Amino acid sequence: MRGQTGAPLSGAGYKSLYKFKAGSDGGYPFGELAAVDGKLYGTTDEGGADGYGAVFEMTTSGQEHVIYSFKGGNDGAYPCAGLLDVGGELYGTTQAGGSTGWGTIFHVSATGTEHVLYTFKAGKDGAAPYAGLLELDGKLYGTTVEGGATGWGTVFESSTSGPAHVLYSFKAGKDGAYPYSKLIAIGATLYGTTQQGGAAGWGTAFSMSTAGNERVIYSFKAGKDGGYPFAGLTDLDGKLYGTTKEGGAAGYGTIYDMTTGGDEHVLYSFKSGADGAYPYAGLLPYNGALFGATYEGGKGNWGTLFKFAQPKESVLYAFKAGRDGAYPFARLVELGAKLYGTTEGGGVNGGWGTVFTVTP
Repeated sequence: MRGQTGAPLSGAGYKSLYKFKAGSDGGYPFGELAAVDGKLYGTTDEGGADGYGAVFEMTTSGQEHVIYSFKGGNDGAYPCAGLLDVGGELYGTTQAGGSTGWGTIFHVSATGTEHVLYTFKAGKDGAAPYAGLLELDGKLYGTTVEGGATGWGTVFESSTSGPAHVLYSFKAGKDGAYPYSKLIAIGATLYGTTQQGGAAGWGTAFSMSTAGNERVIYSFKAGKDGGYPFAGLTDLDGKLYGTTKEGGAAGYGTIYDMTTGGDEHVLYSFKSGADGAYPYAGLLPYNGALFGATYEGGKGNWGTLFKFAQPKESVLYAFKAGRDGAYPFARLVELGAKLYGTTEGGGVNGGWGTVFTVTP
C-alpha cells in the first residue's frame, strides 16, 4: 500500500551548520557523513587546497576543518563517496586520480595522513569507484561503476592494507550494470543494487557471497515497481529497504521493501509535488521509521527531507536553495538523537553545498 503525503512535521527543527566556499574548505559534498567519536567526517568532490576534493572534520555545532586535500595525482581525486571508520582510521574511495587516473581506495588518519591502498587500472580490476566501502570480518568490500572483464562495473574485496581484487564483473545483461551503490551485509552475504541492467534494463537488487557468487534477487521494470535504483539497500529486521530514483505510480521514484528472496513491494510513490521527487539517497532507519531525502520536489522544487512510517510519508523540511542548501543527495546519519546530512548545492558563493542537521 502506498502512503499518503502529509504536511511538514511540526517542530522538526532544521538547522544549516556549514556552507562550503569551494576554496580550501571544499565544495560539493556528495557523500554520506560518518559519525565518529561525536564528530562528523566527510568528503567534498571538489575544492580543497588543490581543487581535487577534500576530507573534512566537523563538530556538531558546525566548526569545519579540512584534514586532507587531494592533489589529483597518485593520491587520488574527486572523492564522491562518504568515509568508513575502521579502528580509528577513515577509509574511502576517489572516483579518479591515482597512478593511472581511474580512482583509488585510500585511508586517512584523523590527523590528515593519507595512504593509497590501491589504484584501479580500468581493466579487469575495475574503474571509477563511486561508492563508499563496507567492512566485513576485517576486509573491505566495494564497487566500481566501470571496468571489470566486460566494462560494466565490479564488486571488489581488499584488506585494510590493500591490494584489491575483483570478486565479480557485471555483464550488463540480467545480472545488472553500473553498481553505483554501497554494499551492505546480512550475515556473510553481500547485498547491493545496480542502476541499470537486469531482465528489463532498469536495474537490479542482487546478493553475492564473499566468494563472488552473484544472484539477482529482483529486476526493476520502471513501472509502478520503480526504476534505476541509484542508492544502496538498508537492512531492517532482516528485510531490505531502498529507493528508486525513477518509476513508481507517477514516475518520480519510490520507497520499496524487499525480502532477501526478492519479493518486492512498493511502499510509496513520489508525486513531484510537496512530497518530493527523485530520491537518489538511501534510507536511514531510526525510531521505527525510515528517513531520507529527495533531490528535487518540495515547495520550491529544491529537494526535501522526509520521514516514512507506514503508511504515511511526511516532509520534514523543504529546501529553499538559499543559504539553507539545495539538492540533498546523500543518505542521512544519526548522532545524538539528531540527523545530519549534506546538500550538493545551495549555501554561499554560488552554491557549493552545505552540512545540516534536523531533529526527527
